[in-house]
Amino acid sequence: MSNTQADSPRAQVKAPIWFFMVIVFITQLDGGALPTMLPAITRSFDLSTMGSSWVVGIYTLGLVAATPITSNLSDSHGRRKVFLWELALWFCGCLISALAPVFPVMLLGRFIQSAGDSGIMVLSMSVLLEQARHDNQGRRVSRVGVIAGLSAMVAPVFSGMLMGFTHSWRAYFLVMLPFLLVLFLLTWKLMGKEKVGKHWDTDYLGLTSFTLALTCLMVGITFLRQERAYLPLILGCLLVSLVSGAVFIWHERRLLGTVMPFLPMNLLRKPAYTLTILLGMVGGMFFSLFTYIPTYVHTIFGLPIRSAGTVMTAVGLGSIIGSWLGGLLIDRWGERFTLVFSSSLIGLASLAITLTLWSLPLFVLFSLALGIAMGSLMSAPLQVIVGRLAGQDQRMQAIGGLSTTKKIGTAIAPLIFALAIEAGKVGGTATLGSYRNMFLISCGLAVLSLLIIIPIPFASKEQS
Repeated sequence: MSNTQADSPRAQVKAPIWFFMVIVFITQLDGGALPTMLPAITRSFDLSTMGSSWVVGIYTLGLVAATPITSNLSDSHGRRKVFLWELALWFCGCLISALAPVFPVMLLGRFIQSAGDSGIMVLSMSVLLEQARHDNQGRRVSRVGVIAGLSAMVAPVFSGMLMGFTHSWRAYFLVMLPFLLVLFLLTWKLMGKEKVGKHWDTDYLGLTSFTLALTCLMVGITFLRQERAYLPLILGCLLVSLVSGAVFIWHERRLLGTVMPFLPMNLLRKPAYTLTILLGMVGGMFFSLFTYIPTYVHTIFGLPIRSAGTVMTAVGLGSIIGSWLGGLLIDRWGERFTLVFSSSLIGLASLAITLTLWSLPLFVLFSLALGIAMGSLMSAPLQVIVGRLAGQDQRMQAIGGLSTTKKIGTAIAPLIFALAIEAGKVGGTATLGSYRNMFLISCGLAVLSLLIIIPIPFASKEQS
């Protein structure tokens, strides 16, 4: 791979920074807008609790399945081409969701939309890493986290106003269409044709087997949260996932030199990379904690569920501050210091919340600290580390692999947190002890993060 880089270097993408900030802001609105629209969607299609959960679940499933595909195709066919396809899929997904006459059609639209969203963040971070100096990569990449945080804070207000004026959740998806069309035209104009370092054949068997393994695993995990009636489906999905995963590993070890491996197998042999993406999975588990905060505030303090959600503003503000802080720390103090600081702060903030759960003002204060800690861990440091380890020709694959493990962690964690809440229930009702269990698990995850960070071999030759 090093010879390829030397003989045929990839041309840099020259698009301006503001373009990537705009595209990240618009495409990341969905995550913050959907919770506001979900009750209306549930009423519109007369959904059960499980049915409404699939509005979010199908999107997560699409992200997990499509992110490594997007990353692989980008490294082999160029980022501009993949960026344009991503925006086209996003547009089609929004249009189908907006016009869906029945719920299955809307789920199809959400899945297509998630496929279009799967590479936006990864592509943007890859280009920003490429454009930045080595001592400025953290601060450059952290801008993506800051913009994504701002988008998440604006989205509920934006979608709420649209629903207030139109009395329809479909308005959000329709309003997104002209924005996506403008982004497509800007991408066409600003991202010039890109020279790919070497022509690679597409690894179709690797793509198919890996996607099938990951999709079946995610479906099995999703149904595992539901009733035992789905046990045959769960076992079937896990069996298909296991067989597909075995086929994938067997195939990747036999690839010819003209085919780009679906995953960067040479990077997976580096302890620094494997431990970093494992840390990304733990980081994704932290983010699932925020799903339960509005319910906790509503249950313990008696606030209306809509007002309880405003507590998340403190978390969102904290994540924006943390995104900037993480980029600054990694440029000034290095990888290990940044990761240890962020993981330690997550553990301390979670412990402080555990000890003061009965106080709403203290909970808001420590939630701000928790948001800062998670933002500083997840926004820039991990992306910068894997980008430096991978080098130019495999950077997209490396960051895509990290993004995939984050999403897997996000999918697994709700099951763990739900079991913790269930264990603390009294007479079938969640109590203070239920949510204390949840934050104690967060403390444990912080300790696990530190145990992963300590042995990561941050050798200078691997960082350059």
